[in-house]
Formats: sequence, C-alpha cells, structure tokens
Amino acid sequence: MKQNILVVSESLGQPNHKRGIFHFTRELVRSLASEGHELTLLVETSKRYRKLCRRERRTKLFTAEARNIELLALYRFLDEINVSGPVTLSGARGKFDWLRHRAGTLLSRDNMLCLLRATGLRGLNVRLIENRPTALEYIPPELSHLELFSDFQLESGFFNYQDSSAFFLLPPPRIDARDYDVIVVDTPTRVAIKRRPDAKVICVVHDLLPLTDLKLSDIATRQFLARIRTSLRQADELAFVSNYSMMRFRELLPQFAHLPARVVYPRTRFDAPDVLHLPAPSGRPGRPSFVVIVSNEPRKNVAAVIRAFRSVPQADLVVIGYAGETSRMRNLPQNVRFAGYVDEHEKAALIAEAHGLIMPSLAEGFGVPIIEALAANTPVLCSDIAVFREVAGELADYFDPFSTDSIAASVTRVLTRQEEWRGKIRARRHELAARFGYETQARDFLGREVPRERLVAAR
Repeated sequence: MKQNILVVSESLGQPNHKRGIFHFTRELVRSLASEGHELTLLVETSKRYRKLCRRERRTKLFTAEARNIELLALYRFLDEINVSGPVTLSGARGKFDWLRHRAGTLLSRDNMLCLLRATGLRGLNVRLIENRPTALEYIPPELSHLELFSDFQLESGFFNYQDSSAFFLLPPPRIDARDYDVIVVDTPTRVAIKRRPDAKVICVVHDLLPLTDLKLSDIATRQFLARIRTSLRQADELAFVSNYSMMRFRELLPQFAHLPARVVYPRTRFDAPDVLHLPAPSGRPGRPSFVVIVSNEPRKNVAAVIRAFRSVPQADLVVIGYAGETSRMRNLPQNVRFAGYVDEHEKAALIAEAHGLIMPSLAEGFGVPIIEALAANTPVLCSDIAVFREVAGELADYFDPFSTDSIAASVTRVLTRQEEWRGKIRARRHELAARFGYETQARDFLGREVPRERLVAAR
C-alpha cells in the first residue's frame, strides 16, 4: 500500500556533516520512492531564505503562485553541507565557543518563532512548497536525492532550535504532521509531532555512542539524552542499523523493550559492473594503495593505521575525510596521502581503484564503507569488533585495532591474496545485493512488526 511519508532528517533537511546518517536516509528515500510512496522532506528555513523570498515579491516579475526563487533558495541552502570540519568539541575554548554560538542563535527570530510554537503561544501552520526541480537549470549529483521528494515542508529554524532546546531543556519544537501516514525520524531528534491516531512514527537509532564513548564531550551526551528521551516517548517503532546496535540499546535502556523494533541495514548500490581485474592504483602510479575513510573522532583510530604503514613501504595509504590534527602528526610516513573530503563519485572511484579498504574503528553502529567496498569488489580489512563481524562476516580480514603490527600484517595478507579476496566477494555478490542493496530497504523499513520472541532470541 502506497503511503504519504514525512521525513524528518537533519542530514537532509539542513546542511549537516553527519555522513553515516545522511547515507542511510538517502538510500532509504531512494528505496521508498521506487516503491511509489509519496515523500515530503521537512526543511529548515533561515533569514537568507526569507530575504530572497521578499526580493522575489518586490520585483513583481512573477505570478503569485510562482515559487522558483523560493525553490532556488532552498536548494542553495541544502547544498551548503560541510563534512570537512571537526565533529567533536575538545577543550574548554571549543565548548565556550559552541555555547556562545548556540546562545546567539537561540535569540534569533527563527528560534523565537520555534519557541512560541513549542509553548503553544503561536499556532501550528503547515507551509508546503511543491518540489519542481525541472525549474532549475541542473541538479548536482550530490543533490539528486532531493528530486525524489514531491514537497518540502518548511519550518523556520527548526533544526537549529531543536539543537538548542536539547541542551537548554526548552520545550521541543512542534510540527503538524496530520497529513501523513508515516513520520520517519532518521536519528533521535527533539521534536513534538502532532499526528493522526492511525499514523506511525518510526525512529532510527544508529548507535548510542554519545552515551558510551569516553572521548565525546559532555555537551554531546547532554544533547543526545534530551533527544533520545523525546523520540522514544513518541516512537511507535524503532529501526536499528545493526543487531549490535539493537542489543546495546536493550542492554542500556531495557525499559523501552516494549517498543516494536527491527534491524534495517544501511544500503548501497550493487548495480555497478563487476570488476574482474586488478585495480589501478589510487595512490602513486605503479604502486598498490589502500584507502581509509575517517572523521575527526578518536574512535576512528586513523593514527594507528598511519603508523602501521611505516611497516608497509611497498604500498600507499589514501586517507579520505577530515583527519584533524592527525594530518599534522610528527614523522608522517612518505607513503600516506591525505585526500581530505571528496564527493561521493570520487570516493567511489578511490574505493574501486584500491587494493583494500581499511576500517580501523574502535566502535561503530554499522560501518557503511564496508558495504561500499564490497559493492565495488574491493577487499575489506577490519577491526575485530562485533559489529564489523556482523556486517562483513568472512568477507573481511580482521586485525587488532590497538596493534600497529596486526594492522600491517593484515595489509600484507590482503596485498598478497588479492584474487582470492575478490573471488570470495564475487561469489557472494547476489547474496550481498539482497542484504545490502537499496531495492529492499523500503520493504524492510515499513515491514511487519518484529515479534517479541525474535527480539529476545536476537539477544
């Protein structure tokens, strides 16, 4: 049955660096659209958006129903995604700057409107704009997922305010979702949803790292606690990105065991042609290379991989993403190159060209680069942690993430057994596509409720 679905997503509805969540929701949207569901994206509007709209009206060039400039402003805003900056707040100065910025935005017009709506002093009114991307000259590939939404629901300063409300424990922003059958909240979000009695709210939980990672800041933990508390009180169902994440949730928050839950893996495209030959090097010409995808978080463990490559002079390491201070560490090996943030197409090319993708993380909720590598027929080298065993199974070479010798040995093994690893992946390609291909994600996400007995058995 085709349904009318509202997507509440920081990663898609405002410029945001949360790459793993962005990847999950983008592929989910593709899958839902392919099933014929009607999709609406909740989008935050800002001061700049209002200024362009006023200018459109003042020109008197357009008819009253024309929304081209308005749509242009929204697309420009959503094109400002920044994944090249730090994601952690380290040191007293960093926390002070964050608090100062957050206090400043809290006093903005958009945030004050959200506060008035949250307290009931201002009524809820739904503002929709039809998404007509054909009116724009072209859509960049990184924004192609936006074409899948039939409408945008506009909310002034919504995501900025919910961030502030989570920290300062203000009333959560309210939205009117009574026109929708399903409301998808793609990560714990502090939002009060007005909906029909028969509508369903599905909240996605990627991980509980803000509650368990010692290296994250107090601010991150405080915000996450407020967010997840609000989401769990409204959720009709929960979707977890791995069995590991679901089990961790059950261990830490057993009081919410009554909520129906299912595992919905992140997905990727398996429709690329199968690569049967050895790759061209993505590092220096004539040399094998490996790639690692990182963010500026200690749990990503990129420094250990870099040190390990001192013992692997015959191969290069390409570091994709924002590595922070690690890119300026002393005695950097000559065979390490920092590519920085790259777009999706370049990232896919680097993975496909590599002799292996390395995932050295100490903790994850899933590990999307693993399935991206398997889709490209690229060997995978992983930390020996439970969630990576769940995702990659026997299709990865595992190492001790705390041992540079173990990482170096894994690189050497994969380098000398290229055809064997690629053959294993090719032999399982059909199974991998069924498990991690985006075509089945909508079915799994909107599927029947998981019986309580199966949840107990999964533990």
